[in-house]
Amino acid sequence: MTIAQTYGGGAAGRGETRPDLREAIRSKTIGVIRNASDDNMKLYTVLERSALSGWTVAVGVPEAEIESAARSALMVSIIGLAAAVCCATLAAVFFARRLSRSIRQVARSAHALGGSGEAARSAVSGVAEVDEVQAAIVAAAAVVEQERQSRLVAETEREILFEREHEARTKAEQQNRAKDEFLAMLGHELRNPLAAIVNATGVMAHPGMPAAASERAREIITRQSGHLTRIVDDLLDMGRVHSGKILLERRALRLDQVIDNYMATLRASQRSARHELRVDSAPVWVDGDPTRLEQIVSNLLDNALKYTPAGGTISVTVKAEGEEAVLCVSDSGIGIAPELMPYVFDLFVQGARPLDRAQGGLGVGLALVRQLALMHGGRADVRSAGMGLGSSFELRLPRVHAPQSEVSVPAPAPSSRQRVLLIEDNEDGREMMAMMLEAQQYRVDTAIDGVDGLRQAALACPDIALVDIGLPGIDGYEVARRMRADPATSKVRLVALTGYGQDSDRERALGAGFDAHLVKPVDMARLMEALEAPQLAKTAG
Repeated sequence: MTIAQTYGGGAAGRGETRPDLREAIRSKTIGVIRNASDDNMKLYTVLERSALSGWTVAVGVPEAEIESAARSALMVSIIGLAAAVCCATLAAVFFARRLSRSIRQVARSAHALGGSGEAARSAVSGVAEVDEVQAAIVAAAAVVEQERQSRLVAETEREILFEREHEARTKAEQQNRAKDEFLAMLGHELRNPLAAIVNATGVMAHPGMPAAASERAREIITRQSGHLTRIVDDLLDMGRVHSGKILLERRALRLDQVIDNYMATLRASQRSARHELRVDSAPVWVDGDPTRLEQIVSNLLDNALKYTPAGGTISVTVKAEGEEAVLCVSDSGIGIAPELMPYVFDLFVQGARPLDRAQGGLGVGLALVRQLALMHGGRADVRSAGMGLGSSFELRLPRVHAPQSEVSVPAPAPSSRQRVLLIEDNEDGREMMAMMLEAQQYRVDTAIDGVDGLRQAALACPDIALVDIGLPGIDGYEVARRMRADPATSKVRLVALTGYGQDSDRERALGAGFDAHLVKPVDMARLMEALEAPQLAKTAG
C-alpha cells in the first residue's frame, strides 16, 4: 500500500498530517524518513520538493512491505552467495587437484631426472607456470636420457672393443705359437734329410768305403732328396691353393692307373718295405689333373706310412659307387683321437708331437688333399674308431665316361745329341746339370749369367737354351727377349729352368718368349721329354 500526499510552501496543505511529517516538511527534508500513518501504520516516506512550485511530495510505503521485499532480496542474496561459495569451492578443489597432480608429476619428473630410471612424462595442468616447469623438466629429462643412452652405447662399444681386442690378442698369441711350432717342425723336417744327405756324401767321399756303402749312400741321397722335394712342393702348393693360383690341367684318365703307377714308384723306392701293402682297384674314369691326383695319392699314402708302425697293413681300394669314383686308403696304425677328428684336414694340424717326432711331417699334406679334392669337384673324408684302431681316408670324385680311345703318351725318344746352352748362376747346380746332360749325350755349353749367356748363344748357336730366371745382371726374361730379337738366336728353343713355379711365373715366362717352363728340381725324364719334343709347345712342369 502506498500513501501519497502533496504539501505547498512549507505549510501543510489540506488534511492533517502527523507532527513528525510536518516537521520534516517544514525543515525541507528531502529523502526517506520513518514515520507513522494516522492509523499508526509504520511507513517509509519519501520526500521530494518541487523546485518550481515549492511544493513537497511525500510518498509513504508501509514498513512491512519494504522489509518483506528487503528480506526476500537478502534471502536471494544469501542463496546466491552460498551458491557462489559452493561453486568457488568446487572450482578451487578442481584446480587444486589438477595443480596437485601437476606438481606431483613435476616431482616425479624431477625424480626421474635425478636418475631413478622412471621416464619423465608431460601433462597439462592448465596452470601456465607449472606447465612450463613441467615442459622444462621433461626436456631436461630427455637430454639426460639421451646422454645416459649415449653412455650405455659407449660402454657397450667399449666392452665389445675390449672383447674383440682380447680375442685378437689371444688369436695373435695362438698364431704366434703356431708359427713357432711350425718353424720348429720345418727346421726338424728339413734338417733330417739334409743331415742324411750330408752324411751320405761324406760316405761316398771317403776313400776306404766299399762299393756297396757308396751305392747305399746314393740310394739315401735319392730318397732324402725326394723327401725334401715333397716338403717344398707341399708348402708351395698349399700357398698356391689358398691364393687361387693353381690351374688344373684336367683330362679324362683312369684313377686306378694313377694308383698303380704310384704304387710301383713307392715299392721301387723301398719306402714301404716295412709295411704290408694291399691294392684292390677297378677301372674307373675321372676328369682330373694327373699330376694333382698323384699328389693326392702320394699324400694319403705318405700319411698312412707315417702313422702305421712297421709290420702294419695299408689297404688301397679304387671302385665306382653310383656317379662317384671312390679311393680309400686304410691303415692299421695309431688311429685318430676323437677330439682331433674335426680338424684332420686343417692346415698344420697333427696329433701329439713328441720330441722324437717319429712320424714327422708338417701337417700340410692332408690340408692339400682336401683343397685339391674340392678343386676337382669332389671331397675328402676320414673315419677312425679311436686311438690305436687305425684310420681310413676316402676320396670321392665325380665319374666320367671312358673316352672313345685312350690317348697314350709316347716314351721320350733317345737323346738327339743336340747342342744345349745352360745359363745358370749357381755353380754347383750348373755343374751337376751339365754332367747329367752330357751323360745323356748332349753337347753342353755353360754360362754364369745373362750377359755371358747372350755372348755364348751368339758364338755357339745352340739348338736349345736352358735358362735360369733369377740371374744376376739381366734376368732370364730379358735374356729370352733379347735372344728372340736377335736373328742369329731367334730360332733357338728356350726352356725356363727355375725355382719360380707359380702360374703367373709360367705366363710371364711364355710371354717373354720361352717355349717351356720347368720348375726346379726337375725330374730328368721330364727334362728329356721337353728337350726331345718334336715341336716344343708352350708347356710347364
